[in-house]
Amino acid sequence: MPEYQLQIKQVVDYPRCRIYREFIHKLINDRSIRINGGSGLFHFTVLCSYANFRTSYRRIDGISYTVSPGEWVCTVKELSCWFRTRFHRQALSMLDTLQKQHLISYTLLGWAVAM
Repeated sequence: MPEYQLQIKQVVDYPRCRIYREFIHKLINDRSIRINGGSGLFHFTVLCSYANFRTSYRRIDGISYTVSPGEWVCTVKELSCWFRTRFHRQALSMLDTLQKQHLISYTLLGWAVAM
């Protein structure tokens, strides 16, 4: 009976994927890009560009929030600006859509939004 030796090897090496914030911010500022499709890809990409890479702290209205990697905390006004929506309820509606697609989960903290 042949003897086998277990060798643990990584078959594929996936490089770390980073979202280049400068590129995403140029997309946000480019008003020629249509964002009223139903996929939410633009909105999801925007949220990813604002996600933290390491733990940080954010102060909104005198309250300090700990923001963990992969999370963000922002005001609804900021979110509406990022999403290019006229009304806050439109921005919150897009968050609901992304949450229903199981892409994000979020919580409203007064007028601040946390992921």
